[in-house]
Amino acid sequence: MTPHWVGMTGTALVMIAFIFQIAILVRKRKAGGLSIGSSVLNMTASTSLLAYALLRDEPMFSVIMGFQLAATLVILILHLIYRNRTA
Repeated sequence: MTPHWVGMTGTALVMIAFIFQIAILVRKRKAGGLSIGSSVLNMTASTSLLAYALLRDEPMFSVIMGFQLAATLVILILHLIYRNRTA
């Protein structure tokens, strides 16, 4: 396995993990164990790393960081919508 495929595998796994998290939030309609602070910190980190990837002209890194930023934003929005639901 070349380094390129290792990176592609990691990228796919990160995307799948975020998709599962979003699907659980949408299906259960509650955000009990999620932390807004953690999501905000993740968004800040993703924004910084996306800017770095774009400045370095790293297409694969830019794609994964753009996806991570978008997914974290969706999770944060869903958390805010479902934060008061307990049942």
